[in-house]
Amino acid sequence: MNQLIKISLVDMNEKDKLEAALESDESEFRNPEITQEAIDIIGIGIYRSIKDILNYIILHLKKKKILKLSDPTIHLRVSGDKRNVRHKIKHVMITFMILNHKEHHHHADYHYTTILYPGTENYNTLEFILNPFLSELRLLKENGLEVAGILWNFELYFSSDWKFLAICLGLNGPTFKYFCPWCLCLKHQHGDLNKNWHIEKNMKQITARYEDVNGHIHPPLINMIAIDHIIFDELHVFLRITDRLWELVLVEIKEHDLFNDLMREVIIKEM
Repeated sequence: MNQLIKISLVDMNEKDKLEAALESDESEFRNPEITQEAIDIIGIGIYRSIKDILNYIILHLKKKKILKLSDPTIHLRVSGDKRNVRHKIKHVMITFMILNHKEHHHHADYHYTTILYPGTENYNTLEFILNPFLSELRLLKENGLEVAGILWNFELYFSSDWKFLAICLGLNGPTFKYFCPWCLCLKHQHGDLNKNWHIEKNMKQITARYEDVNGHIHPPLINMIAIDHIIFDELHVFLRITDRLWELVLVEIKEHDLFNDLMREVIIKEM
């Protein structure tokens, strides 16, 4: 497997910065073992070629009749997010999956990792570490990929939480005046139900002159993926909706002066 899908190490050039940060703020890393572990791994990211992974799995998916010669189009979704590993140590992971494999959309074994690095989500770091991955995505979109004499075409999608998406699109952030990845609405128009909400942005326009598009401060990293192929993952959406509805339930209980020990016991039992 190491020969079929090679793992490349990427020098992130951040080791000295972390050591300085640890010295300046010991409260962030109180455990000396955690401190040393962070120092040892910082600055080293890993990268696996998406083409190598596809060359390995396409033949398997064709054999299982998930990919068919009658429709040689692979729907490929890219995702990314930060994850806490231990205490203050964070990793950023970039994965992809084949949407044609419908019954395994939520199965972890079918989300293939291409990039993993210790650190945080920020534009400059992602621009550096994603460079070879984005080049491969662009070639897949434009030229497809030939495997065993068959040319497979690719339809690309992107899904992540709001912060990661904003970074990859070169947006200011979710709290700024122009916040939306898809339209040019203002922050104060959140609750305007009379507005005709539709996708107003165009990836080609943003790529060509991002500075002329309100809210964008950097060129988009994922410029090979169309705006209407970018969505949020359901988990973050449903969690946020649930949090908001639960907050409203508690507010209503308090307004009726019913938030007492009996009500708390009922809530705890129900949960």
